[in-house]
Amino acid sequence: MLDQNDLQAIRAIMQEEIGESEKRINDKIDTKIAESENLLLEEMDRVQMFLESKINTVKENLEELKQYYKITKLENDTTAILLKMIEELARRVEELEKKSA
Repeated sequence: MLDQNDLQAIRAIMQEEIGESEKRINDKIDTKIAESENLLLEEMDRVQMFLESKINTVKENLEELKQYYKITKLENDTTAILLKMIEELARRVEELEKKSA
């Protein structure tokens, strides 16, 4: 049978092997975590670039809409002024027709 010294030697060997196994497992886990983190960061970069592209497109479209709005507003203002001028001319023509009749 095994004596106390043999059991302690076996225990020491087992603890050493368990410690080494834990270290290898922790190293593998750390490696896998780092790989997963890198994959997540790469995906986040890809999504960020995609969204920035979309945001830039929206900004460009918004700028075009602003320009269109300004042009349309100016056209409407000009049309309103022209209508007032035409109404004033029509009124003056009526007055002249009344005076000459």
